[in-house]
Amino acid sequence: MKTYLSLFLITAICLCISGCSNYRELNQIGVIIGLGIDENKNSEQPYKVTYQVINPSGLSQGSSSGGQGLPVINYTVTAKTLVEALKKASVVIPREHITSHLSLIVVGEKLARSDLSSLFDALDRGKQARTSIPVFIARDGTAEKLLGVIEPFEVTPVKSIISTSQNAQKVYGIVSNVQAYEVISMLVSEGKDLSLPGISINKPSQNGEEAGNLESTSPSAMQVKGLAIFRNGKLVRWLDDEEARSIQLATSKVKGTALVFPCSINGNSTLTTTGIKSKIKTKIRHGQPVIHTDLNVMGEITETSCRKDLSNPKVLKELEKEVENELQKEVTKAITIAQKEKSDIFGFGDSLSRTNPSYWGQHKKNWENLFSSAKISMNVNVSIVNTGMRTNPYEVN
Repeated sequence: MKTYLSLFLITAICLCISGCSNYRELNQIGVIIGLGIDENKNSEQPYKVTYQVINPSGLSQGSSSGGQGLPVINYTVTAKTLVEALKKASVVIPREHITSHLSLIVVGEKLARSDLSSLFDALDRGKQARTSIPVFIARDGTAEKLLGVIEPFEVTPVKSIISTSQNAQKVYGIVSNVQAYEVISMLVSEGKDLSLPGISINKPSQNGEEAGNLESTSPSAMQVKGLAIFRNGKLVRWLDDEEARSIQLATSKVKGTALVFPCSINGNSTLTTTGIKSKIKTKIRHGQPVIHTDLNVMGEITETSCRKDLSNPKVLKELEKEVENELQKEVTKAITIAQKEKSDIFGFGDSLSRTNPSYWGQHKKNWENLFSSAKISMNVNVSIVNTGMRTNPYEVN
């Protein structure tokens, strides 16, 4: 009996003291979901940091209780370091702010061209922040301006940027999201340079930062704009369209895309990919590195303006050869551009460090020059697995 009584008392005490000691309502805290970092004109306060904070009242506008204002509010401060900026944000943010829900980091282009080498130290060192956060470059503008655009399709600018880039990777393949921990890894790597997706505003206007932007049939909106390539932590060049996509193809980061290739003097065909796989190797021949890439692509013909019998296996083989030639030109051009900038964004040096560590140990300090003069070897294999619902294009009188 005493045993049961003791258990009852213990259970009662546990029920009385149970609960979350650090529990706080959403309207008591400032949840930071977006971080924008720009270069400040004042050298004594080199960073201009924008925090995008959730506005609970704005998010609840669709509820029966109503709401006030936009779903997010941006606060900007200047500081010597990012940690100081977070502390100084308490001067303008009226609630205790937390970064545990940070979902996006945008870096202004001017700052990216200056240096990113130590920019993410606070993020990697901090206890609350996560490093699984996508990082973007605000092309031709500032992170502050980019985070201020109010779009009709997504609730917040942060969600819009992430969704747009994910959609671009899935459908077109010119960029892929890069997490903060990957950025840090590439910045400290001796055999791979950094590359980051660019985001810009397609129709910059004053209304883009106001609720009036939602009332336009052609509003200001986010758009994926190119791939930023870096050397030694500094942005050196932008790659666009096929050049950017070629980088993703060579590194197996394309989920899907449409490859357009000539099939006659004035006609083109489109191959929509269903599978892409690539492999990077760096070999040493006569004491010099040779860059080799294997690229395998599977796809189906989804459009053509050429009068060819697609039911003929010989014709399909010819078309496969055309796609292989086009891909070889595009990827070779992208690698050549990277060599010109001495930016090993493919990770050929990283591959060499694993396959030939002794050679890498002797030449890693001179890898920029060795990479820029390395010969390119490429093997492209394309398989057309389907030609759609038609075997021939329709006749036009």
